[in-house]
Amino acid sequence: MKKFLSTAVALGAIAGLAATASALELKVTGSYLVDGYYINSGNGAAGGGGVYPWDLPGIEDNNSDAWYWHEFRINPTLIVNDKIQMRGDIRMIDSDTVWGAQDDLQRFDGGNLRIDKIWLLYDSPIGKWEIGRRPAGAWMGDFVNSGTAADRIMLWAPAMDNFKAYAFLQKSLEVDAYEYWADDADTDYYEVAAGYVVEGMQAWLGLAWNRDMGQTLAVDGAGNEFTIDTDDADWWRVKGYADFKINDTFAVDGEFDYKWGDKNDGAVDINGFAGIIGVNGNFGDLSGRLFYAYISGEDDDPTEDTAYDVSKGMGADFEPLYILTGYEANVLNGDQGPTFLGTAVRTSGAHLVAAVADFKASEDLTLHGGIGWGQAADTDWLPGGVDEDYGWEFDLGLAYKLYDNLTYELHFGWWVVGDFAEMGAANLETEDIWLLSHHLSMKF
Repeated sequence: MKKFLSTAVALGAIAGLAATASALELKVTGSYLVDGYYINSGNGAAGGGGVYPWDLPGIEDNNSDAWYWHEFRINPTLIVNDKIQMRGDIRMIDSDTVWGAQDDLQRFDGGNLRIDKIWLLYDSPIGKWEIGRRPAGAWMGDFVNSGTAADRIMLWAPAMDNFKAYAFLQKSLEVDAYEYWADDADTDYYEVAAGYVVEGMQAWLGLAWNRDMGQTLAVDGAGNEFTIDTDDADWWRVKGYADFKINDTFAVDGEFDYKWGDKNDGAVDINGFAGIIGVNGNFGDLSGRLFYAYISGEDDDPTEDTAYDVSKGMGADFEPLYILTGYEANVLNGDQGPTFLGTAVRTSGAHLVAAVADFKASEDLTLHGGIGWGQAADTDWLPGGVDEDYGWEFDLGLAYKLYDNLTYELHFGWWVVGDFAEMGAANLETEDIWLLSHHLSMKF
């Protein structure tokens, strides 16, 4: 009898779990990428060192970089019912895991398997909530965006015909400890935005406030503790985005981001600006884009911080050119970390003009071409007479569809390095950079 009852209880538990599971729907997408690179003159850190555009005696023949890296990403969506779902971004092999790194560690995060994002979506009577670590970026498109994640409580307004709006609060840094000063050392970010969206056009405007207390503990000569605000940053942001379809052939789009405020307890003013405007053309099998992009640079006033973003620059997601804006080259975007040339470029800001085009040669083969030119926005922070010219870049590429969701790409980029890289030194000779890469991507 006991055996029968225990079996019945076990079967009942299984049936209950099965009934619960059957009420859920799980959708999974993802990708696996393998990228191989060769840079004729690099900094010797498997993509993390950027480029080395100088011809110096004794090392010009032995400073090329070649490496492979890969990434395996799973994006699950767990649908509980028509009002509630969970989404995630799980990295089975994290971004830029270099082949041959036997400790299997990523450079920054210290490991491969991790949950990069996970958040709850709840369609409530007052709007749609998104709660947790969700995707975050500067704005709508790839420009000045690095595909980051942020811990947010976000509310989308209920449907209002063609109008959309949202608001969120974001905890950027939580400093919590058994110390009185730590309670006021957090970094919080707040943002509201509204947009008008119709077929063929959309326009958005947003306003945000970043509150970085940045307090640290100090001790005076008598042993008394006190706090100082030398790391604080209190700034506002206004940003906008718009795209407009002129006709079946042409469309225009633009984006801007302006930040202002102060840091270091008011001793330094913050004023940074980024903007882009582009024209897109679609001529059947041929499509192209011509654009101008700008990020502000640093001036020579120590009481002002006018560089838009010395760390991230134009953003890791913005890669219209293989080298100047290439993630692995680390010039106009700096997600690989600081380098001698890249940090100087991002501190100086940039004017960038480029044209890119794709031609669909067949159902499976697409050809790519690009040309771009850049120069510094402000070099006053550098001593001496530094030339503003970043130089020209020429790109060629192709993408071949091996299967419905398996694609192979081949890229070649040549950067004719401008005189900015001489950094005002009369005896520093520059060397052109060229990059060859190939990529195998599987998506599901």
